[in-house]
Formats: sequence, C-alpha cells, structure tokens
Amino acid sequence: MAKFIRFLYRLVNYYLYFVVMACFLALVPNINPNFPLFNCIFKAAGFYLIPPIFGIIISPMLVMIVLALIMMGLGKIYDKYYAPKDPKVVVMTPEQFIEQIKKNEQNYIDKIVTEVKEEFNENKSEEENQKNEDKEQ
Repeated sequence: MAKFIRFLYRLVNYYLYFVVMACFLALVPNINPNFPLFNCIFKAAGFYLIPPIFGIIISPMLVMIVLALIMMGLGKIYDKYYAPKDPKVVVMTPEQFIEQIKKNEQNYIDKIVTEVKEEFNENKSEEENQKNEDKEQ
C-alpha cells in the first residue's frame, strides 16, 4: 500500500507540473488554442472547467490548489502510517563508524560469553544432580 501511495503522490506531482507547463504555454502570444494539439493540452490541464472571468482564466489555479491539497493529504497518510516502517539512513563519520563496529563487536562478545556461562552453569548443575542421584542409589 505504501508503494501505491507513493505512486499516486508522484502521479499527482507530475500532473501538477503538466498544469504549470500548460500555463506557461498559454502565455506564448501566437499559440492558437483551437489547434487540436494545444486544445487537447489545455483541456487536460483543466483550462475549460470554469469560463474566463473578465478575460482571466482561473481554472488552472483552482486545479493546482486541489492537486496541492491532494498531495498534502497523501503525504500525511504516508508519514502517519508508512514512514515509521521505512529503513532509516544514518550518516556518520568514519571514526564514528569504526567506534560503532567496535561497540557492536564487544556487545556480541559479551552476549556469547554470557550464553557460554549460562550453558556451563546448566551443565554443572546437571552433573551435580547426577552425582546426588548416584550417591542416593
């Protein structure tokens, strides 16, 4: 689901860029908006959702606001439910990295020593129990 949300976020982001580029294309003075290619681009960008008011086309602005709100919503959903599960990137200097490796090695050695001691104590207690049983018999 996280990949799908990221995909939707990117798709909406690309569409937002498309709308912005169509707005820049509309600023070119000699563009004929009735030409089939430009007409298709302007329709896809949402230029004709609301008729122009006093010669000002506000439809792309509304489309961009809606797209920005959708992107914010998708970002919030991803941050709340999926971002904590993502692997973290840790940046450290080589000296810190070497210290971390030594610390991890020491922790691993301490863990093994503790396990061996516990196993030894278990074996020792089993031997004592067998000796006690042999003495009783």
